[in-house]
Amino acid sequence: MGRGLCLVAILVSLAGCGFTPVYAPVAGGAPQSDLAKVFVAVIPDRPGQLLRQALQVRLEGAGSSEAKLYTLSVNYGISGESIGINPDSSSSFTRFIATANWSLLSAKPGTPSLVTGVAIAQDGYSVIVNQYFYTDLYNATIDQRFADNIANQIVIRLAAYFRNQAKVAAR
Repeated sequence: MGRGLCLVAILVSLAGCGFTPVYAPVAGGAPQSDLAKVFVAVIPDRPGQLLRQALQVRLEGAGSSEAKLYTLSVNYGISGESIGINPDSSSSFTRFIATANWSLLSAKPGTPSLVTGVAIAQDGYSVIVNQYFYTDLYNATIDQRFADNIANQIVIRLAAYFRNQAKVAAR
């Protein structure tokens, strides 16, 4: 009983400060319908392909056939560095940082970027000597986790942009 009452109190206080879910419908349309109108440009290399697929899944939802009015351009890269160094100069821990600089462009040629941003994620793993299969498997896992994490960051920022645009248009 106490937890339910606490949850109600939290929801009431959030509503009082103007909090609304980013995907909630607003006058002039829901952000989800605008997200479905975004075409994701090709991102080079295998990690870029994974990021593009993750973005397409989140933006298009269940196979939307919306006309594409926007293009999302992403410059994506993953860098790694050895952090833990053993006495024999081999690495004991590797940290990876994924960075995506992105911009949303109108499909109309010659228009400036509508919104830009940077998404960053970090991950790492301990290096196990002579365990090459483990290292390859973990690299693939990190690439997928980065793609999902970066895609979530970008889509949330795009949804917030479209939501703000709908609020401005409704005034």
